[in-house]
Amino acid sequence: MKFSGFMNVYMLDDMSWEYQFGDRSLKAPTLKELELLVNLYGLKWNILDENLAKRSIEIDKNNMTGFLNVYFREGLWYYRGSDLKASSLNVLKKKVLANGLEWKETDSDLAYRTWKLDMRRFEK
Repeated sequence: MKFSGFMNVYMLDDMSWEYQFGDRSLKAPTLKELELLVNLYGLKWNILDENLAKRSIEIDKNNMTGFLNVYFREGLWYYRGSDLKASSLNVLKKKVLANGLEWKETDSDLAYRTWKLDMRRFEK
């Protein structure tokens, strides 16, 4: 868990975000979604460290793949909120669907480019 620069907001090991208040917490796959949840619950969304908050926003943007809950780190694809990981998107998709989880494109153009780039890693 890493401090994000936002009050009560931490990045979790699966690259999702958590807002802690008292003994409760809110979790979301992106900072934007977490901010929306925090505001819906009437909680405060404040910046405590501007530089760190900017870095967190960049980290969040750079994890965009075009697929819901999918991110790439250290040579592997991961599905947020689970222990699922694979060396290729195709294998990850099969694992996600086999576990009854949702596989959804959030941006079809970006998803297509991500898929093509991943396939090129295995072409030789």
